[in-house]
Amino acid sequence: MKLVRSLIATSTTLIVMSGMALGQSTPMQPPAPGTGSGGSSGGSVGDPNLDLPDGPGIAPTEMDPNNWPTPPTVPVTPPPTNDDDDDGDDPRDTPPPTIYGEEIDSENDTIFYVLDISCSMGWDSQSYTTVDGNTSVGPRIDRAKAELARSIMGLGQNFMFNVIAFDCGTRQWQQDLQPADDGNKASAIGWEMALQPVGATGTGPAVALSLGDKDNMAVVLLTDGAPNCGASGFSGHRSMIVSANTQGATINVFGIAASGSYRAFCQGVASDSGGSYFDVP
Repeated sequence: MKLVRSLIATSTTLIVMSGMALGQSTPMQPPAPGTGSGGSSGGSVGDPNLDLPDGPGIAPTEMDPNNWPTPPTVPVTPPPTNDDDDDGDDPRDTPPPTIYGEEIDSENDTIFYVLDISCSMGWDSQSYTTVDGNTSVGPRIDRAKAELARSIMGLGQNFMFNVIAFDCGTRQWQQDLQPADDGNKASAIGWEMALQPVGATGTGPAVALSLGDKDNMAVVLLTDGAPNCGASGFSGHRSMIVSANTQGATINVFGIAASGSYRAFCQGVASDSGGSYFDVP
């Protein structure tokens, strides 16, 4: 009986000591977060193929939203700016006017168009391109009016302009220079398109009239080049123009089918002012 009681006491002691040892052991820790391509991982550290836990009872590690990494800042390059945008009066802002494909320079953005409507402008029908882009056949005046209309339409809003028509007398669209807005362009084109050839050719008085506005610094003369009224001979017409040009405006002359002495007269009018002469059909 003493032996049995001793064995029972020994077994009880072993059981108690084993329980104490178990109670003092370190609790199990969950696996460290993985480095998979997804969110949190319960797989092996460094395993890129796992982005979700694959063991039962192991919850994915939650990331504290207050500790989310700040995304990198991508620098935004502003669009390039044009340093000329602030220069409202910069002449480069608007292309110069053209006629017959030639650029017309004006140092202060003013221009007078002077159109010959003498009887000879009703001669010599040829093919030409109308304002609306169609092909037609017409005399010198029709060809000149189409080119004049295209030039007026192309004027920049910064320009001031006027139109004079002449035979032995002169007709002026407006009394003085007008801004090249849409309304004035339409009015001037309608006015010049209604002109018809009549009378003889008083070139000197007409060009002198355009130079009477001392603000004007550019003249475009459209003529077939045969002055025969308003002054004494070709030299008289040229002298009248030179005398009127006290502001030093540039006169560019477009000789419409001009030839011989008539063409030489047109060249002289242009050269007197430092302008250019152009042969046109």
